[in-house]
Amino acid sequence: ANAKEIQEEMPPPALRDRQSKYLAIPMKEAEEIMKNIGKKMTKDSESVAVSQQILGKIAANFVKSTENMPRTRVSTKDGYAIIANDGSSTKTVIGVSLAGAIYDGVLQPGQCVRISTGGVVPEGSTAVVMVEHTICTKKTDDEEELEIQLKEHISTGTNIREPGSETRQGDVIVRSGTRIGSAEFGILKAFGIKNMYVFKKPVITVVSTGNELVSPDCEDVPIGMIRDSNGPQLLALFNEYGFDAIDGERVSDDFESIKEKLSKILKTSDIVVTTGGVSMGEKDNIKEVLIDLGMQIQFGRVMMKPGLPCTVATGRFGTDSLKTVLALPGNPASAWVCSHLFAVPLARTIAGYAKTHHTRITVRLAHDIKLGDRPEYVRASLEELEDEDFPIAHVTGNQISSNIGSLVGANVLLIVPMKEDKESIRKNELVKALLLR
Repeated sequence: ANAKEIQEEMPPPALRDRQSKYLAIPMKEAEEIMKNIGKKMTKDSESVAVSQQILGKIAANFVKSTENMPRTRVSTKDGYAIIANDGSSTKTVIGVSLAGAIYDGVLQPGQCVRISTGGVVPEGSTAVVMVEHTICTKKTDDEEELEIQLKEHISTGTNIREPGSETRQGDVIVRSGTRIGSAEFGILKAFGIKNMYVFKKPVITVVSTGNELVSPDCEDVPIGMIRDSNGPQLLALFNEYGFDAIDGERVSDDFESIKEKLSKILKTSDIVVTTGGVSMGEKDNIKEVLIDLGMQIQFGRVMMKPGLPCTVATGRFGTDSLKTVLALPGNPASAWVCSHLFAVPLARTIAGYAKTHHTRITVRLAHDIKLGDRPEYVRASLEELEDEDFPIAHVTGNQISSNIGSLVGANVLLIVPMKEDKESIRKNELVKALLLR
């Protein structure tokens, strides 16, 4: 059916459906569907220079060491390179080996070389004695050491890093799926890696739908209209997770307008996130538009709170690559929570992350939480107390899905079950939570 036919087929308000034709599926099933979608979507990689611009990108292959680390024997302490068990506790100081300035000679019994941490251990030496474990027994007039005495016995191999003892040539130093941070950047530089393959990040576009929306910069908002906060909020959310999402701006609830907007965006985007138009309102056209565009609805409702009408559709849209549309509810808390639970893990999967989902932790409740008819993801902030084994979770105000204020300060989503054999979870009880950011 074309757009006009679909619009004509839509019944007048008095005859519209009073119940959704989409079954609300369990969260576990929705997560499995999203996992399978992620497997089918294209992962592209590219070779990039190992520079500051690589930070935050994901390794697309296993990077191997090009040499041993350390390359030669080096000291782990400031002290003296000696020959252990040579029968002499008194050593003649014959030279110095500093980091970047080696001693070229060969050590003989009864001799030692003063050495610094990281200095190359001279040939013939079998151990390094710490300076704290020696006494200077002879010196020159200008205070240069001539002789030292060992205060205790030193075994062969003490305080020496052997070649390849930390990393051998050919060892994996950065695994595929690893996010390049300061530590990874450091080891790449330590081994002189100049280029490596990283995954390209998916193209994500955010679109806000609704006749009632005006610019966030509007000062005099007409009665019945609201500033668009979902668009800016979700663009910022993706940016927090390292994805530079595109602002697809606002579009009215008109069927043709939505279709035109999505048709254009789907040509250049991997993931499209829309807000509004997915519930039971007479202007909620998103699902019908997606079907008209040839997309397949993977699920149209999820048994969760907030976010019951959350919808996900996929299709190739005339290309070889699978596209995914996440049509989220228009209420700010619903859109924000659903983005964390569905959009971020999907984006991470396409971007090659080894770990795609939020870390689960155990927290202790600061107050009672009343249970409802659906599993709920309650926004909360954590407090760390020295005498507590678990972080304390404070609910961030009224959890109604329209309350954008409930998102402020939230750094976890409490996983609260639906009401079954009890009415609430009591203060001080332990619950699971998803750690955000």
